[in-house]
Amino acid sequence: MNFRLVEVLRSTSPDWVSSEVLRQPSGVSRAAVSKQIKALQSLGYEIESSPRKGYRLLREPDALNGELILPFLEGTRFEKAPYVYKEVTDSTNNDIRKLAVEGAPEGCIVFAEVQEQGRGRRGRSWFGRAGDSLQFSLLLRPPLRPQDATLIPLMAATSIFRALSKCGVEDVSIKWPNDVLIRGRKLCGVLCEMSVDMEGIQYAMLGIGMNVNTPGQQFPLEIMETACSLASETGHRWRRSDVLIAILKEMESELQLAWRGDMASILSGWREGAHTLGKRVQMLMPQGETLEGIAEDINEQGALLLRDDSGTLHTLHSGEVSLRPISTDVG
Repeated sequence: MNFRLVEVLRSTSPDWVSSEVLRQPSGVSRAAVSKQIKALQSLGYEIESSPRKGYRLLREPDALNGELILPFLEGTRFEKAPYVYKEVTDSTNNDIRKLAVEGAPEGCIVFAEVQEQGRGRRGRSWFGRAGDSLQFSLLLRPPLRPQDATLIPLMAATSIFRALSKCGVEDVSIKWPNDVLIRGRKLCGVLCEMSVDMEGIQYAMLGIGMNVNTPGQQFPLEIMETACSLASETGHRWRRSDVLIAILKEMESELQLAWRGDMASILSGWREGAHTLGKRVQMLMPQGETLEGIAEDINEQGALLLRDDSGTLHTLHSGEVSLRPISTDVG
């Protein structure tokens, strides 16, 4: 399938494109162009044809099956890896785990419209509506030391932050360690799970959930004030496939940095989007206690450096951050 035609038609839509333009640069025949157009139409692309004017793109499908996604990921580790699309599953991370144990390669993706047991951090359930959300998991096989594995979710959040910024979304930021926000409200969560043994990290699973077109009034009451979607914050609907492709392309760039050991660039990218640093925060620790102070920075492993009111600097590897009022921000 020649998805170059889609790019040309998209760039000129809703204007007409002649067959001569579509034949370039390969010089294929008009019959070959017509055949490719029919193949695109069979995938859900609404393309009008005219003997004199050529073709024009009226509407693109917003499905998330591999036939529509993978051609736009040429040159990435996702292009040749298995892509599994499901209408309903219990958890995409559970699906990825099974594939990892079976020896699936890095870059494998499982996407689901509905996760019956989708979960976020601290075991919470994840809210995502079929047709409105992105809910998918990636399989990674990190060539990293176990002590550097904490950088993986930060890398994922940075990829999402950069992808959305390049798509023109304003006021995107990252709350430590890996929640992606718009104007301080949660848009996207990342759940990272790993299998580690004496030889190192066997595989990592990144579960990503993003509310794309969910109307603001459709969020459950308990999260309506703190959660958001791209549509609710930008005022218009988004093509989920475009958002997914943008994220995976940025993920490829970040993974290349991480896997060759350029951790400084990963940390610098995360700091670029940081919402937490310089703010007064309260940290809910895994054991249930709380700690309050100024979030000063992250260290080389991505741990949060928090200075409490007595001046003591704490290195925190896990916990849940919430912002607290402060008279003057630091930094």
